[in-house]
Amino acid sequence: MQFATFVRRLGARVRKARWASGRTQEEVAFTAGITFRVFGELERGRGNPTLRTICALARALDVTVSDLLAVEEEAKPPLRDRPLKPPKRGRKPGNRRARS
Repeated sequence: MQFATFVRRLGARVRKARWASGRTQEEVAFTAGITFRVFGELERGRGNPTLRTICALARALDVTVSDLLAVEEEAKPPLRDRPLKPPKRGRKPGNRRARS
């Protein structure tokens, strides 16, 4: 997924969460500790929100961070449900120069 698509979908999910809470952009921005202008840009799918901003928005909107970040169209199994296989142990391949 392209980053621009991700940010647009994130903005749409933030807007839906705000609508569900019945609050204005000003109220959510104040509660999250960001400016109204930054919040408006995020809802429109512009900008580059930091993890700190996303966490603050999730807290202000009373949703989880994963609720805001779940923007993938195709559902993938959660990481905890995937089979995990540790990497092979041992020496790393070294520089193989011909010895004379």
